[in-house]
Amino acid sequence: MKKSKRKKFPSPAPWLYYPAAAIVLLFMRIRYRVTVDKSGVRGIKGPALVLANHLSDQDHFFAAMALLPHRPTFVLSAHFMTKRFLRPILRPLHVITKRMFDSDAGTVLNIMRAIRDGRIVVLFPEGRLTWTAHSMRITEGTAELIKKLRVDVYRVTPSGAALTFPKWGKGSRRGRIMIETEKMLTAEEAKTMTTEDIYSLISDKLRHDDEAACRGIKYSCRDTTAGLDGILYKCPVCGSEYTLTARKCHITCSACQLDATLSRDYTFSGAPFKTVNEWYAWQYAQFDTSRPLGSDFSIASTDEHGNIVHGAGRAHCTLDRERFTLKGELFGQTLEFETPTSEIPAVPITVSKRFDIYHDKTLLQLSPIPDPREVVRWAICFDRLTDERIGMKGK
Repeated sequence: MKKSKRKKFPSPAPWLYYPAAAIVLLFMRIRYRVTVDKSGVRGIKGPALVLANHLSDQDHFFAAMALLPHRPTFVLSAHFMTKRFLRPILRPLHVITKRMFDSDAGTVLNIMRAIRDGRIVVLFPEGRLTWTAHSMRITEGTAELIKKLRVDVYRVTPSGAALTFPKWGKGSRRGRIMIETEKMLTAEEAKTMTTEDIYSLISDKLRHDDEAACRGIKYSCRDTTAGLDGILYKCPVCGSEYTLTARKCHITCSACQLDATLSRDYTFSGAPFKTVNEWYAWQYAQFDTSRPLGSDFSIASTDEHGNIVHGAGRAHCTLDRERFTLKGELFGQTLEFETPTSEIPAVPITVSKRFDIYHDKTLLQLSPIPDPREVVRWAICFDRLTDERIGMKGK
């Protein structure tokens, strides 16, 4: 009796991929002045791994534009599959889903299957979309994955994407987006390098400051600051928190005389800092990890059909150097657990709305009550605690 042939990892359906790519390419070029430099991916063929910066919620489109006419396999956050209107689109694209910052061996196995079958795989190694115009830390495990895959590794960086589609902003802006590509590493080079050396190399190559890369370019919109108080919560003049209001191109503090203007080239006047990144970096450095966080939250989670349900529960959460604790109820049932902070290196956020974590492989989207802007403080605390652990390992 003959053994059945192993089923190959499927490529995205051409009947969906190519028409969608043509529409996106035309729209992005006209609307957002997108240019693509494909010199770094010239001659690319599968199997290969493409690492892309995650600067905006349009980055999947930018990576696709850079890799045309190839139909790559994308690794996406599993939360996209909780939206019933997206599932019919994502399934024929045969994406690989990943639970962000949660152990997920199935994702690695699927990436290895796709690579074994000659696919080009696109991965966003920062693990989440940045809410500033600066790249974030590369997730642990990326270098180990590259070592296992033994394929050529490429980079796609859409300079200007974070300024055109700021995660904190209310709507998009019009300026310029320049998609850059590079071959970072050959399979032979990866074979001879340590995982530490690979991690250092890809971290350096993917480190990106959109404000610096696009200095002098103007990004037009009606209100340059709308939504900015979702990530800037600490006044640099008086030190007050959550006294900032951002509107009509100004950010002002109700506790002092601060009144700063953000121009269309993303530079401040009337503030101690020149750029949003500088202000955020100061705020990040000022954060005191010795003071535990505590807030009430509304919980959104998935039902038995895999659909996200908002207002599914409530909880009180605390976070300190040792543990993250949640006590509340979900879908009418008691939900209580503690997780060591070392097991939650970072959290993805939706600015002024929620942050995401997983418990027992279940997605929990936590929205602070009464002020959802607090999500950025929680995200900073998780990141700072990870900084401390990494620093201690290095000593």
